[in-house]
Amino acid sequence: MTASAIRLGGHLGLRAPDRPLLAHLGRSVAALDQIDALADHGFAAVQDLFLKGRSGAECDAMAARMAQRGLVLSSFNGDPATWNTPLWSCDEASGRERLHDSVLQSAWLAHQFGGAGAVCVAGLDPNRQAADQRAAMIENLSRMADVAAPGGLTLMVEPIASQRVPGMLLDQLEPAVEIIRAVDHPSVRLLFDIGHVAMMGHDPAQALLACGDAIGLVQAADVSGDDRVDIGLGTLDWRAIGSALRAIGYTGVVELEHEPVEQTAQGEAALLSRLAALTGERAARN
Repeated sequence: MTASAIRLGGHLGLRAPDRPLLAHLGRSVAALDQIDALADHGFAAVQDLFLKGRSGAECDAMAARMAQRGLVLSSFNGDPATWNTPLWSCDEASGRERLHDSVLQSAWLAHQFGGAGAVCVAGLDPNRQAADQRAAMIENLSRMADVAAPGGLTLMVEPIASQRVPGMLLDQLEPAVEIIRAVDHPSVRLLFDIGHVAMMGHDPAQALLACGDAIGLVQAADVSGDDRVDIGLGTLDWRAIGSALRAIGYTGVVELEHEPVEQTAQGEAALLSRLAALTGERAARN
């Protein structure tokens, strides 16, 4: 990564809502305190995988605090209860009705925060051909794109490396890119997770150059074996990745999609220092 236009996003918890990125640097792990901590440390965006489980009052308070502090909501989990099931690749009426209701709720939330991306993944159904499931996912995304658009919701299709989460329909980058291009709608984009892409056997910088036209959001984690670690502690070439992001004209958010290796105030501060060394400055807001 480089010093120019790095707009970082921090999470409010990946495995649980009480394990946010800056758990020890914030006043507490509560959402509002973590939003303040992210703003205080130069972040531009917030990722909240647990947004759909929060109360309406808490969502209202979060949206107001983020607007006050100049942060945007970069992404949330569109289907937290069914994220690893074949919902997005369903081909029956009842499943599509559930999917429609889920996207409507996501679009309402996105509108409340001034726009956001909802992560869309699908588990592999062992009783159906994978090609048929991918075709059904294309059809479902095409149906839901116009439902998502009025709320400023972007449906983010994420391929996930099988080493991290086995049993997913999209465990390689290429089929996910093919789905995005087949749907061909601005409200359906690729979530490019650098760590997952590396675990799939790709050079992330080259992969960015190959599918830049499909990308709507970038997530970042370094890789050490099969572990996701702090940026700068693994084997990835972040300067090459930064050059590739510039080459494709990416100006969106780069979400940090890992927990600090050392989960203490000192460990979180060290993570921020490593990021500053790579970017040359604090994260850009605009």
